[in-house]
Amino acid sequence: MWLLRAAGGAIYLKHKKRVKTYITCDIYSVKYFFFAVKQHAAHAVRSLLSLMMGGTECVVCGAQSCSFSVCSSCRKKYFTFSLCVGEERCAVCGRVLVSEHGVCMQCRREKVLEHTDTVLPLFSYRLWNSMLLFRWKINGERALSSFFAEQIALALKALPAFDAVVPVPPRPGKIRKKGWDQIEDICSFLESHYRIAVCRMLARNSKDEQKTLDKNRRLATAKRSYSVKTGSCLKKALYATNGIMPRAVCLIDDVLTTGATIESCASALTLAGVEHIHAVTLFIVD
Repeated sequence: MWLLRAAGGAIYLKHKKRVKTYITCDIYSVKYFFFAVKQHAAHAVRSLLSLMMGGTECVVCGAQSCSFSVCSSCRKKYFTFSLCVGEERCAVCGRVLVSEHGVCMQCRREKVLEHTDTVLPLFSYRLWNSMLLFRWKINGERALSSFFAEQIALALKALPAFDAVVPVPPRPGKIRKKGWDQIEDICSFLESHYRIAVCRMLARNSKDEQKTLDKNRRLATAKRSYSVKTGSCLKKALYATNGIMPRAVCLIDDVLTTGATIESCASALTLAGVEHIHAVTLFIVD
């Protein structure tokens, strides 16, 4: 009989009776392998179905695309992280500055983000970007998750060193109701494909959808909407950082609107002992 055991980050395969040698492999390599197989299979199926139905229309230029809502040409032209490099940004919220210097006018009037070191929104929530987010988040086009994860993975390399990524958690019951969550999808890619530690240490306390609230209500409800997990739930989340509370983390979310969600999460993490908090979002409403 062959026995399979996991210890010290490796998988050990040995025979119960006489075999003394061990076959070892990095457990993350195994996880990556099966994740890659699953994603390649899903991509092949999507591409085949798309071709059978005449292709998918690019939301930017209208050209036919094989399986994504953005053709390869527009991906390179409008959705490359290098386009974000070199732009002068607000030191508080990360918005691209046009005529201001240092801090944008909105943050000068009302500084919402008090507990973040760096905030990096990648793209503006305008034109085709809003349609792309709608297709991904509302229509459930999960093929876009790998594309967005790639952009975030590139952005993470530009940030100061951190111990783990911390996703902004979904509403209670959302995954059970819809079957998936867009940020969790991205984190699966970051964890399994890019081998970035993901620490799911935050919990969401409110079931209210932020998009249905105005700015004042967003700010009021967000302050009590998120908290750090406790007990066995926190212990399980900290497996990603070897059971130790991380000193520096990077929050991940899809859209930065008022900054209330990021601030609430950052505040909770600060109270838990996290010293440096960065944040990356795919889009920013400006």
